[in-house]
Amino acid sequence: MPRVRFLQTSDVHLRADRPERRRALELVFDAVSAHAADALIIAGDLFDRSTDAVGERARVRELVESIAPRPVVLLPGNHDLDAFGSGTDFGANAVVLADVPYVRASVCGVDVVGLPYQQGRTVTECLTGLTADPLRTALIAHATVTDAIGAFAGEGEDGAYMPVMVADLFQRFSYAALGHLHSGRNLVRRDRERLVAYAGSPVATSRREIGPRAVLLVDFEPGAGVAAHQIVPLGVPYYERTEVTCTPGGEAAAIDRLARQAAALRKPGVRVLARLGGVSTESEAVLREAATDALARASGAVAMPEKSDGHPGAVLELAVTSYAALANSPAVAEFVSRLTACDANGAERDPRLVEAALRIGLGAFLESLS
Repeated sequence: MPRVRFLQTSDVHLRADRPERRRALELVFDAVSAHAADALIIAGDLFDRSTDAVGERARVRELVESIAPRPVVLLPGNHDLDAFGSGTDFGANAVVLADVPYVRASVCGVDVVGLPYQQGRTVTECLTGLTADPLRTALIAHATVTDAIGAFAGEGEDGAYMPVMVADLFQRFSYAALGHLHSGRNLVRRDRERLVAYAGSPVATSRREIGPRAVLLVDFEPGAGVAAHQIVPLGVPYYERTEVTCTPGGEAAAIDRLARQAAALRKPGVRVLARLGGVSTESEAVLREAATDALARASGAVAMPEKSDGHPGAVLELAVTSYAALANSPAVAEFVSRLTACDANGAERDPRLVEAALRIGLGAFLESLS
């Protein structure tokens, strides 16, 4: 059989008060035609809640039908379990894989196994009794994958939903198209003709989701497995993060470094999250004002308060533990200077150890004064 090109995405989390998510989904459908994909896979959490499907379903159906006769494969995730009932209409070319524990379908001649999210169950439990030719079968699932090293490095929901080992998926399938993780640096595992991959969310749904948003193109050849895959960026805004840790006496230098790093990350469409952490004897108000001013000067734009998603400019995230009550204590100054001097002379500099020591030591000073 000829190769089949799938375009993969997931975790759009559509809702009426987040129009940027609908725009991202529209770009996903544009990419289907732009990259000559034969089918689109949305591997769970198309809607933020099942109730959001009521208001968003009509527009989704328009998008699905706009690329007909190409099939659009839809799968329930942990957020939208009840959005794909038997009476729902997503278009004649929609392939809804909502039956549990799993459902089989043929998509462009490829044998596809759909595994909707199922609370409290593992992927292996749900696939009990399944027999399939791995080189001819693709899995679509909303699940959490781990390997011998640990969980896939990414951001999604807290906790392990529908866990499975990557080795198990490699053994059963040539291609596992997964949803649940929204972003990360290591969402794709490839072993020759076998691929286990998250595409991530096409739009950042929280500040934890760092980096450009993308979709995944996969060329699958029944009988041979995955021939190629490609990450394709989408032209949507995204977050980048920079972080600097300060210590007492080094606040000004840390703030200056943070501002320069944030300015270096700025470019069209990028929302920079500038996090100032560590320990200080300055007050939080003083640190916030100094950091906000420095970010504004460095970027040439107004820095935004911590709870703002305003744009342009950097968003300041202040995470400093302040011991302002100890600012004028000679004993504290001596403690800090000796600790930082020991750190500077150490064979291996680890600012996290210094920060932890300062928190313990300065906390003890405060306790002694109370």
